[in-house]
Amino acid sequence: MPSDVRDAKSKRVPQYHEDAEHVYSSGIDAGVRVLLVRHGETIWNQENRWQGQADTPLSQTGYDQARQLARRFQHEERRIQAIYTSDLRRARDTAAILGQVLGIAPIEATAWREMDIGTWSGLTTAEVATRHAEEWARLRQGEDLPRGGGETFAQFQGRLLRSSQRFVRDHRGEQIVVVTHGGAVRAFLLHCRGLNMSQFGQIEKIGNTGISEVSLFPSGEAKIHTINSTTHLNGAVLSGETVDA
Repeated sequence: MPSDVRDAKSKRVPQYHEDAEHVYSSGIDAGVRVLLVRHGETIWNQENRWQGQADTPLSQTGYDQARQLARRFQHEERRIQAIYTSDLRRARDTAAILGQVLGIAPIEATAWREMDIGTWSGLTTAEVATRHAEEWARLRQGEDLPRGGGETFAQFQGRLLRSSQRFVRDHRGEQIVVVTHGGAVRAFLLHCRGLNMSQFGQIEKIGNTGISEVSLFPSGEAKIHTINSTTHLNGAVLSGETVDA
């Protein structure tokens, strides 16, 4: 297993705040503002199929969504200093469009891949529940099993948290974009709110190109400003999608 998929436990439960405005402090306490973005739509999103680390491409709608997001970011009041992206194609292609418009070369970050769901990939939820009935039942009872022989939730969330700590170190006082996946955004927000895996359902589902804004600080504190903002899509958000992995 690669080093960026090892399990990790946070030593500090972050303080959770959700507010509309936040002014960076200066000096050693300055944080990093992270704009977490889910990739544009794929055909498997339309079909409600679990993707995981399958390298599915964007649909035409997904490309259109990415262009709409790029236009929104052009008007950001605070300058975007860096774009990080999952190395999976659907995220990478979304980030490429942002980078072209903003004049920033995206940096691939494998830690921000979607969860490895092994043999679940390509299946609908009904198919997973039928073909992997025992595993599905144990997961629903709260066990943290490797999904489809892939990752446990602890492994998945752990690599996201380690990467976010590097953002705090390398981008203090800056604003960055991270193009990633629905499950990754929700797993990260779960940590920011000090919740555990059993409370995952309390985190709102993330739409394609939805933006979630979080400020992270060297102290370990996290401030959530927005979750799943899709105003750039002018109401044209997918309806009925139930799988965000």
